[in-house]
Amino acid sequence: MGIYNALFIGASGLSSFGEAVRVVGDNIANVNSLGFKSQNVNFSDVLSQTVGVTRSNIANQVGNGVRIGSIIRDQAQGSLQNTTSPTDMAINGNGLFAMRDPATDSLVYSRAGAFILDKDFNLINAQGNVVQGFAVDDVTGRAVGNVTDITFANLAAQAQATTSVTAGITLDSNATVLATGTVFDPTDPATFHYKAEVNIFDALGQTHPVSLQFTKMGLNAAGNIVWDWHASVDGAEITGGVAGTATEVSAPTASTVAAGVVTAAGTQSIEFGPTGELVTEISPNLAISWANSAPSSISINFGNATTTDAQGITGTGLDGTVQMAGAFATRQMTRDGFPAGFLDKLETDSAGKIFGVFTNGQRRAIYQVALAKFPNDAVLSHVGANQLAETISSGSPVLSLPGSGGMGTISPYALEQSNVDLASEFVKLIIVQRGYEANSKTILTTDQMLSSLMQVKR
Repeated sequence: MGIYNALFIGASGLSSFGEAVRVVGDNIANVNSLGFKSQNVNFSDVLSQTVGVTRSNIANQVGNGVRIGSIIRDQAQGSLQNTTSPTDMAINGNGLFAMRDPATDSLVYSRAGAFILDKDFNLINAQGNVVQGFAVDDVTGRAVGNVTDITFANLAAQAQATTSVTAGITLDSNATVLATGTVFDPTDPATFHYKAEVNIFDALGQTHPVSLQFTKMGLNAAGNIVWDWHASVDGAEITGGVAGTATEVSAPTASTVAAGVVTAAGTQSIEFGPTGELVTEISPNLAISWANSAPSSISINFGNATTTDAQGITGTGLDGTVQMAGAFATRQMTRDGFPAGFLDKLETDSAGKIFGVFTNGQRRAIYQVALAKFPNDAVLSHVGANQLAETISSGSPVLSLPGSGGMGTISPYALEQSNVDLASEFVKLIIVQRGYEANSKTILTTDQMLSSLMQVKR
């Protein structure tokens, strides 16, 4: 039997090295597969056979060949390649992308982050599996709830009404006080000195031009220069207005002037000190009743006054509206609020947060990608298309956020390449080839021995 066993031993070598060639060949074939992890073959001997025991009780054992002991996946990270797609992602460190297969409703996993949007605006891979993630709260910017499909269907940025306007204006200190008894009229430029414009939004996102008019009233008893300010819009914009006619949106009381001195500041006025600083700001919220939208209440902030400030925040008086000798200028006019908008593009950061950029300029986090980690991810089952599935040996996955709990971070606009080292694979291929040839020699030699045995009979 011994000589025949030699044939089977050689055959086991041919079989094992043949399988090794398959593994190496698979590695080489997937040198450009996204997120592919190469595999290494480990051989082990087959249980030996005892052919005799000596008087010293030393067993004489002969091996019975070789077999594939294990095929181990190399978990080293592949290199990252930059792309131009905002939905391409690569994992730096541990973790796998989790995706739901719509056909079976089960999860599959992958390191390949080449994602696209389908016709329903779901984030999917090339096989149509939906990427999983956590919804992000608009207010806190943190992930909330359970893992769910990442979808961008029916997303819109709702309009937000303007609630505050900050005016950085330079008023000319050389302006001449108007004649006593002049009453402000938004349609008559002779009743005010200067005008600044700002566009604001109502609750529906409609834009409304608003004019701020300034009238120099004179010095008060403290030696400060007092200016009254007014706000007006086209009459068509507000309830009860006349189209084409500028209409004041509030009814302020003008500053009281007696003998050329301002004895009482008006209900909408600002005062400036000797160096042009804003000393007092009297600026109640403007209540505007729009014709086709909910009313607005708007705070007009002229800066941080040195004494009395409408917003209750005092300062140097030089950070907003000031009075200086020189031409009138609107240096800065900012306001909050924005119109309605629709999703324009997506952006991703290193924490895996996917931001929506809308046509109205708003940008907010919508989802955060979920990463999966297995107790033993080296034994996940390959299901093709760069995807892996859970096995009994792998254990159950933990789904968490990138950068937490040992998870890696996300590299946006990048894809992880295969970790196959071609030079190493070619060396393995040479070794396997030589091993296969050597085992074939074993079979050939055994065959020659059997042939010689047959010659004895002749």
